[in-house]
Amino acid sequence: MANWNLASLTELFASDPPALGDVDVSIEGDVLRVTLKEKGHLDVFVVAGGEQILASVMLAPADSVPERSAFERLALKTHKLVPLSTFGISIVNGQEWYELFGSLSARSSAEVVVEEVAVLAGNAEDAARLIEEWRNGEIAA
Repeated sequence: MANWNLASLTELFASDPPALGDVDVSIEGDVLRVTLKEKGHLDVFVVAGGEQILASVMLAPADSVPERSAFERLALKTHKLVPLSTFGISIVNGQEWYELFGSLSARSSAEVVVEEVAVLAGNAEDAARLIEEWRNGEIAA
């Protein structure tokens, strides 16, 4: 199989794979935005380049999370429990954001690419809930 690229990924996600439900796709530069309508319009950003595909969900502005260093320590301690996904910090419009991302081979089958995005979306929902519980003081530092 040839490596995935922006055009082939767009076609894959525009077909509304059953594992993702109804989705919208749009291209922003070299990035594919896959909006999962059935997951509250969750945006997953997908990039294909070289030998890998990277899928990412922006979770929350970092400055919106109290006790950031303690939260980041918690994220580092628990990230092994989050299958196929990793926590990170990215800069969006000059502001730090927590993100959850996963990567896979650009030669992966369509089923594996869709599964990665589906698992990432589920993990992002869990991570967003974790952040909200942290903000509300339901999880101790």
